[in-house]
Amino acid sequence: MNFSDPNINMILNIAISVIFAVLSVVMLIRWNKWKGKVIIQDQQWSTVRIMFLVIGVMSFVSFLLTNQNTTLWDYLRICMTIIAVTAYMVVRDGVGEEGLLSAGKFYPWNIVRSYDFEERKNVIAVYFTVESQNEKKPDEYVTKELDFSKEDQETLMKFLKLNLGRKYTRMKKKQK
Repeated sequence: MNFSDPNINMILNIAISVIFAVLSVVMLIRWNKWKGKVIIQDQQWSTVRIMFLVIGVMSFVSFLLTNQNTTLWDYLRICMTIIAVTAYMVVRDGVGEEGLLSAGKFYPWNIVRSYDFEERKNVIAVYFTVESQNEKKPDEYVTKELDFSKEDQETLMKFLKLNLGRKYTRMKKKQK
């Protein structure tokens, strides 16, 4: 496959532009729907957020370093990538009065089965076990991990006890 072929380059640019445009729309809709609902936000700089930021920086650098052969599709790809990265960075995970927000998806407190926390060097990691949202697999559950600032620890613990009271459960540590 010759990536310098203009047709292949155009197809790749269109595909990447569509993917990031859809991601942008989804994340901006979620942000608009849940903005102001998160009372205690997670740490901004998780591994996934850093990777998205690197993708955004690389797109911007490629925008600055492109040569004269740049097409409209190249500009569209770069623009959609930067918008998607910005939208992802704006949507913050955390907890609020109504529930938990993780990766732009909202989970009300009534479907959180249990929670546990672990103090680490720089953060408080909180694990939430969430009931299945899939009607075909009602017995399955997922575990969401959010990392909060140590500065928010006291407020966070009070908030979790108030909203999840008896759902605190020590979870087994993963074997390495």
